[in-house]
Amino acid sequence: MLISGLGLGFGKSAHAEEFPQLTNEKVQTEIQEMKDAGMTSEEVQKFYEMSKEEYAYVQEHAEDLYKDSQKEIKELKASGQIDEVLPKYKEPEYQPKNQIAAKALGTKGDVLTSYEINSGSWSIGVGHAAVVSTNKSKTVEAWAKSWSPINQDGVRRYNNNWGSKKKVYGLWVKGSNNNKYINAAKYAEKQADNKKKYNFNFLNKKTTAKFYCSQLAWRSWKNQGIDIDNVKWDSVVTPMELVKSNNTTIFYHKG
Repeated sequence: MLISGLGLGFGKSAHAEEFPQLTNEKVQTEIQEMKDAGMTSEEVQKFYEMSKEEYAYVQEHAEDLYKDSQKEIKELKASGQIDEVLPKYKEPEYQPKNQIAAKALGTKGDVLTSYEINSGSWSIGVGHAAVVSTNKSKTVEAWAKSWSPINQDGVRRYNNNWGSKKKVYGLWVKGSNNNKYINAAKYAEKQADNKKKYNFNFLNKKTTAKFYCSQLAWRSWKNQGIDIDNVKWDSVVTPMELVKSNNTTIFYHKG
């Protein structure tokens, strides 16, 4: 098993808000699904503890992460590297006045993440993730059927209403280009067209037979040659790892 809570960079000083207990009926049902998918009791317990620590961290540092990215963007502008590293920066959809009025968030290939505990595809994980489709009014997302807003299992297309959600990040991928953004979106769309099932083995990020939400976003970009996981050597990729990755930049945050 390769899973590293310490590698995520979440400090012990963070104080967690209410987090689902292992005795919760919904949690127990999903734990059984994890075990059926191949996770051991020990792995489930470690995943739970990692998620709990991750949730505590982001509740305390959500805005700090955004400010760090904004500082980085200013430095890239000052150095003249902004167009090379973040080619979407000047596109009109990302200007503040347009973001305020928009229900949809982002454009093709962008990664969207939520850190609200009840926004995700499972009870004991933190948040949710999506890839913006080639049609920006849609996203591609992987949900467990019991959580899906459209009562569908696995990878499907959804209306992009992320601009109206709270506790959300919008992510650009560093060093990308228009073709890679298009191809990342198309990869995710292909998984929706094939109706790939939901992956309850959260420690198996490398499979392409099934997907959980952040795994889908990670794989969509991994296939373009860019690894957007934070801890690249381990076997799990969470929504918050996408946010903390050295290969992503936060262009949007709503707390």
